[in-house]
Amino acid sequence: MKAEKGDTTGFLKMLMRIIIRFKGKIIDLWVDNARWHKGERVRKFLLKNRNLHLHYLPPYHPELNYQESLWRTMRYEETTNVYFETLFDLEVSVFKRSQRWKPQKIISLCKLI
Repeated sequence: MKAEKGDTTGFLKMLMRIIIRFKGKIIDLWVDNARWHKGERVRKFLLKNRNLHLHYLPPYHPELNYQESLWRTMRYEETTNVYFETLFDLEVSVFKRSQRWKPQKIISLCKLI
């Protein structure tokens, strides 16, 4: 799932899509401390959507954010010394690489083993 933009509006749209997708379920979501993950609009949204619980990672601890190691490896494998004409070309390349990764690799990159 991709947010349209890294701002509060984009974040809230993404949260709404998650709520719709997992309707009736309790949702626990861990996020970093980006300013658009907080604020009055987010607090009001969470009050209206009590089944969604945001948990904030401690600041300055990228090792707790599993996507950091995934992205570091992806960036190295797919973008090192490569010029992409457009952002779309980069997105397609990264998506194709992720489809080739075996679940075991993703698990090991997330340090879950």
